Amino acid sequence: MIGRFLILSIALFGWCFLATTAMAQNTTSIVALVNDEPISNHDVDMRIKLYLANSKDLVARLKKKLSSKNTQKLWQKMVQDYQPQSRAEAQKLQKKLVGKLRRDIQNSMKGRLKKKILKELINERIQLQQASKLGVALTDEELDARLDIIASRNKNKRTGKTLTRKEFTKSLTRMGIPVREFRNRMKAKSSWVRVVRRKFQFQVNIGDQDVDRLINTQGDVAGKMKTIYKIQRIRLQVSSSASDKVKAEQLIKAEKLRNAVTSCGRLKEMVGQLSGASLKSLGSKPSDSFPYTMRAYLSHTKNGHLTPPTLTSSGVELYAVCDRKERRVADKTKRKAVKEKLRQAEFEVLARRHLQDLRQEASIEYR
Repeated sequence: MIGRFLILSIALFGWCFLATTAMAQNTTSIVALVNDEPISNHDVDMRIKLYLANSKDLVARLKKKLSSKNTQKLWQKMVQDYQPQSRAEAQKLQKKLVGKLRRDIQNSMKGRLKKKILKELINERIQLQQASKLGVALTDEELDARLDIIASRNKNKRTGKTLTRKEFTKSLTRMGIPVREFRNRMKAKSSWVRVVRRKFQFQVNIGDQDVDRLINTQGDVAGKMKTIYKIQRIRLQVSSSASDKVKAEQLIKAEKLRNAVTSCGRLKEMVGQLSGASLKSLGSKPSDSFPYTMRAYLSHTKNGHLTPPTLTSSGVELYAVCDRKERRVADKTKRKAVKEKLRQAEFEVLARRHLQDLRQEASIEYR
């Protein structure tokens, strides 16, 4: 009898051992190799868990499910079966129902997510391999520093103080977010940004015209309409110690030039004929970048003509209005933000193309 029991125990132990080993192999089995670097079932499961913990789709489905007639019937049945005697017991029962519905929705989403998540993990392996090759992958210390910044943007609801990294990671765990996977994803994304910036930084060139085009389509960003003048400055040299007669003579010369000029086309030639005169292009400038008096002169001067001459400490000056346009103009801060937005959009396009090229070159083996 003892012998038979011993044999049966050994057989059961063997079966349990094999079953446990099979389960362990299933969770750690390799599903893909990316340039000989493995991705396991466990990696996929952890990323799905991270995705579901932050899924807006899951929240939307849960809200819809909670408001359905079937859920209301299920709730009524649970109340009848459990008969909660207090508000606390009812809340506990509600929590149990919501948890069950959440798990049901998560399980229904997992199947269709696997393909998407595996593709994401393959891309990240390629991105990190490229970052390591270029020596720009984030270190653990840099990741910790970034987590410190993220943590400092959150506050403890009880104390009102900003969270430390340790407190922040604990809160992630409480929300069901796998911290290691959170770090892995952050490392891949940030390292890839460095790869793209390193490779394409000299190819992305956003000019003022690009910024202006976007600003003109965004009234809320752009600010007020302003007149932009294309200006050239003519200066006739007059020393500060010159007599009133010399100053008057230069003013007369300037007035004659003003009357003669009707186009900016021959301006360089005409100014060159005057001794001591110089011509300088000031580019395109908004009206409010000029003093108030000069703004009045510019607004009354036709395109291709000169403003009235004025005597300054540098000599007699006139301004040629070569062109003017009405456009929306943002302040420096907004222009900088718009420029960075355009740069980021360009980098994203180049990043997608580069990743496609790297995927084609990579050795990807599915198991």
